[in-house]
Amino acid sequence: MSHNDVVVEKVRNAIKDRALYLALLYRSFSKALPPDQVEKLAREAIYEYGRIKGQKDAGKVTSEEWVDKHVSKGSGAVFQSRIVKEKDRCEQQMTYCPLVEAWKELGCSQEEIDLFCDIAMEVDRGRADYHGIPWEISERMGKGDSFCRLVLKKERSPSLT
Repeated sequence: MSHNDVVVEKVRNAIKDRALYLALLYRSFSKALPPDQVEKLAREAIYEYGRIKGQKDAGKVTSEEWVDKHVSKGSGAVFQSRIVKEKDRCEQQMTYCPLVEAWKELGCSQEEIDLFCDIAMEVDRGRADYHGIPWEISERMGKGDSFCRLVLKKERSPSLT
């Protein structure tokens, strides 16, 4: 096993731990609070985590810088990502998700996996919003799609008329 493979595996395991925290906290808090309230609060907390990650980026990040950093910091290998850069958008197409794998290993139902996945994506929503990047998540492995597609739209310059 190469050094890079060892690092990727260690990062995947750390992400799996984060997935387990989310699932177990959600289940535990749902015993004391209505599940819709737990979902709302979990989304708010993870969205804020995304905004904090955005603040830690060096200045405002463009959609192109976002996907470039995804690859350069090693996340591309962790999530087996394909990067697509087009005139109006950049995409991360991820074909492996350690979070989804952790939830499956925990025995979560498909409904739980879909919910936890969407809640976990709040980190990307918060970071993209912090940077003012229009975005959409058009596919998610957690809801049963074959890959996750995070689309980051490029800012358009105002037309001169």
